[in-house]
Amino acid sequence: MDIPTLAAGVTTALVPALPFLVKAGEKGMETLGEKVGEGISETAQALWRKLWPAVKANPTAAAAIEDVAAAPDDADFQAALRAQIKKLLAADQTLLADLARVLEAAGHPQHYQATVHGDGAVAQGPGAVAAGKGGVAVGGDLHGGARIGGTEITGTAIKKE
Repeated sequence: MDIPTLAAGVTTALVPALPFLVKAGEKGMETLGEKVGEGISETAQALWRKLWPAVKANPTAAAAIEDVAAAPDDADFQAALRAQIKKLLAADQTLLADLARVLEAAGHPQHYQATVHGDGAVAQGPGAVAAGKGGVAVGGDLHGGARIGGTEITGTAIKKE
């Protein structure tokens, strides 16, 4: 897993848990399951245990953690935290490997982000399908006809490979 993807995954997994982890310390980890939900709590705890020593040693990263804990819905604070995690991962290959293992073991989904300006489409992830302006995207088999931008196509079977 590359550093930006891993940093995004770690940030996404930790954000809901940070208010509990930061405010309550170890007790916060015990109550995570009740407040955030099963599965996430185990992943967040495992990530936190691996990440915390590096964060504690880096005042800028620690400040980013505090900001997100105080305002978990603030996208700017989340972006700052993600940037700090990227720096920590780039500086420590062991931390990178450890956090990647935690996310992979949890089956944590890949993080995708896209921006479309004007007309267009975006497809991300395994098996994703997209069509631009006036196009048709089909996730399965298409039998029969389709009308695309005023042009009718009939008598064709297009099969997903």
